[in-house]
Amino acid sequence: MVHRFLKLLGLMTLLAGTTAAVDAAAEESKLVLHDAIQPHMVISQHGIFVAALHKGDVVVMKSIDRGRTFSKPVKAIDVQGRAKGGMHRGPRIGVDGKGALTVTAPVTFDDAEYKKRYPTAELYFVQSTDGGLNWSKPKRVNSVAKKAPEALHWMVVSESGTAHVAWLDMRSRKRGQDIFVSTIRNGDIGDNVSVAKTVCECCAPGLAIDERGNIVLAFREGGDADSREIFAQFSDPSGKFAKRRQVNTVKTMEDG
Repeated sequence: MVHRFLKLLGLMTLLAGTTAAVDAAAEESKLVLHDAIQPHMVISQHGIFVAALHKGDVVVMKSIDRGRTFSKPVKAIDVQGRAKGGMHRGPRIGVDGKGALTVTAPVTFDDAEYKKRYPTAELYFVQSTDGGLNWSKPKRVNSVAKKAPEALHWMVVSESGTAHVAWLDMRSRKRGQDIFVSTIRNGDIGDNVSVAKTVCECCAPGLAIDERGNIVLAFREGGDADSREIFAQFSDPSGKFAKRRQVNTVKTMEDG
């Protein structure tokens, strides 16, 4: 299903967004990138940008003609063909008002990790100021190594260029997961801030930003509750989060 979706990517996404365009999607499908997984896309006034794992590396493609054609993939993070993904464990891409790009991805450059059956990834980011042609050197987001083994995260970019990242992290506990959030400004990663504790151990967080720079974090609770509920937390532009609010009004009745 993943590979088939990538073959359909050039259609679905990128059309004008009308009902007619969506209905016509199947007829206008095209192959965008073969042998790729875990795609993530952002649409802006500067073009359509797609990040994916392609043959074990993190690549980015772009379209400046509303999805009719795409550029060849450019390596944003060279992992020497060893990056793996699956189940939402792939790259995220965002673009600011000037067209500068940020990509985050769970990868590792530690040779010793690849000797293990399940290598532990760290969360890295790279940026591009020329539309994805050239990329900065990878910088690690999680300040404590080996403590984000689930490799589940989300990232958003504001119009001004500030990027916000949320991920599962277990540095504060022996079992379970918390959500940490950090901010990238001017190419530098900020403090790792613990925002939500005891969350679902295998659910990626959600993250969004409004035009004022306020952030909303969405997540599913973890722990031993018979019914794990869905919560949201809102922050001001400085990144200070308020108390969490429950989103669902009817219990999920799911405990795992």
